[in-house]
Amino acid sequence: MNQAGNTKSFWENHISPENTDVDNQKFDVIIIGAGITGITLANELQQNGKKCLIIEKEHPGFGTTGRTTAHINNFFDSSYDDVISNFGEDNAKVLADAAKETVKYIKRNVQKYGIACEFAEVDFYLFSSEENQNKKLEDILEAHQKVGIETKPTQNIPFNLPFVKAVEIHGQAQFHPLKYIRALLKEYEKKGGKILNQTQVKDCTEENDVVKVDTSDGKTFEAKSVVWATHHATGDSRFNLLVAPYRSYAMSAKLSGPPSKLAQTADLEEPYHYLRYHKSDNQYYLIAGGFDHKTGEEPDTENRFEELEKYVRDRIKFEHIENQWSAQYYVPADGLPYIGKMPGEENIYLCTGYNGNGMTFGTMVSLIIPDLINGVETDLSKMLSPSRIKPVASAKQVIKENVDTVSNLIKDRFNPDEISDLNQIPNDEGKLADVDGDACAVYRDKSGSLHFFDAKCTHMGCHVQWNPSEKSWDCPCHGSRFDALGKVLIGPALKDLEQINAAHDKNHK
Repeated sequence: MNQAGNTKSFWENHISPENTDVDNQKFDVIIIGAGITGITLANELQQNGKKCLIIEKEHPGFGTTGRTTAHINNFFDSSYDDVISNFGEDNAKVLADAAKETVKYIKRNVQKYGIACEFAEVDFYLFSSEENQNKKLEDILEAHQKVGIETKPTQNIPFNLPFVKAVEIHGQAQFHPLKYIRALLKEYEKKGGKILNQTQVKDCTEENDVVKVDTSDGKTFEAKSVVWATHHATGDSRFNLLVAPYRSYAMSAKLSGPPSKLAQTADLEEPYHYLRYHKSDNQYYLIAGGFDHKTGEEPDTENRFEELEKYVRDRIKFEHIENQWSAQYYVPADGLPYIGKMPGEENIYLCTGYNGNGMTFGTMVSLIIPDLINGVETDLSKMLSPSRIKPVASAKQVIKENVDTVSNLIKDRFNPDEISDLNQIPNDEGKLADVDGDACAVYRDKSGSLHFFDAKCTHMGCHVQWNPSEKSWDCPCHGSRFDALGKVLIGPALKDLEQINAAHDKNHK
């Protein structure tokens, strides 16, 4: 599979990956994952004299980076008023300064390397659609003014959307994410950086200041430091209950002409809707997203696409839909990502929990990890440290997500949502089924043949759920995803779903 699902995003035009010759098995830094986090960080380190290796399970941009809506924002889903409340005003200013610097960092890379990635600097328009949302908008405006994010009230927004009140937030940007990371990867390789694609990391252990990384092809690499630029660290379950997997839905539509200006916007609904204009090859497009839900908890994912399309059609004129796709992101316990040294380790680092703001936080990693590798702590690295403890901020969300996970485990064992008649499964669809008393994930392929798998996720045993739009088996507990034939798409699961030799195929075609 060329992308992390059955749908294809506006950005995805697969290029077969080429591995560089890795004639050495010892490196300064090994980066696991080749999305925006891994490639940006690897290039930053390689350009500054480190000898680096990227190890990627599929190909660059395979995961969320290739399925983002590609907003580069200096504010986040965890709004600054919440950050002030949970972390204090000084820390909120530290985060805001880092966010503004991150936008500049991407712009510098675009200019320095001459990257043609449709980069544009734009304004963002945040609005209330109901009177009861005005207080939240006012709180956000006040917080932005406190932390130095240039924001002002406005009476107009460049989108045909009804609103009650709105603010204009300066200093945002957008781009084509895959064109950007592929260009950075070339610069990284020019400087001697190495990459291994289609290589899965099986284990990562630290001993005597050396980190050993074992891969699926039986090789072992050594490094002074290892960075997990993935949503989960293989074999480490400490952060499973501190980040919750969510799916978000997106679409792109061709416009008949240029909008009044390139811009971005979002409302304050729960979940919220977000839109932006994009220019590519002298054509203009609308990119929209929303209708998020926890992974594995929506049986009718096609309905989410229909709802998104209706939302856009009712408000914006366009010629036709170009693409529809979904993506996975992780919500952290206290609203901010975990970027830094993994607790209990000296030379292993983690980057996760971007909360839908991956282009910014994935790049911000390069403002944090290089300093930590060199033994330098900053106010920003302390704030986002995976070792931080914020019980007041974390408790409500952690309890909610933990209850969701435990309830899924219990539900799977005692009240499975299964069918008993395999004839209910259409071609190219999957269902959970009771097969001889066992819960099976059953997929009927396009030719009508049935394929049986143990329904238990190979990570921790939750029952996977069928995702009809992406043709995948999704785990509601920790976000592992498998293709229709049980192959791992996204971890933390390492092993494919267990195939079962059932005698039902001949009876239920």
